[in-house]
Amino acid sequence: MSTITVTNIKATGETASRSATGVAAAWCNWKGDGTAAILDSLNVSSLTDNGTGDYTFAYTNNFSSVNYTIAGCFCYSGVVNTFVYNVQPKQQSDMTASSSGLVTVFVGASSSGAGDYPYAAFQAQGDLA
Repeated sequence: MSTITVTNIKATGETASRSATGVAAAWCNWKGDGTAAILDSLNVSSLTDNGTGDYTFAYTNNFSSVNYTIAGCFCYSGVVNTFVYNVQPKQQSDMTASSSGLVTVFVGASSSGAGDYPYAAFQAQGDLA
């Protein structure tokens, strides 16, 4: 396999280039309800379902350190106007260079907790090892 080394990238039709380091190093789209499964991904080798709303994702290629960022979202099958929904790291010790522990959580005026949802996604950005 060949390696292409670049500093900046620009897609066809774009007027400005962007730093190659700003591209997601990993992303994953998964279903959490029923039997949890990866629907599509980049640089994610496996998903472990640890319980309700609690997942661990292993990376195909490790990050260079634990100092990378993760952002995510998920969809609920009903109306979502009374709660805030979030995909977030479980706790600092669940973030390693080779995997991340994430939870899908919600909070509303009268309740909060974790749940399994039909569509969830995250992206991770940082330097790969």
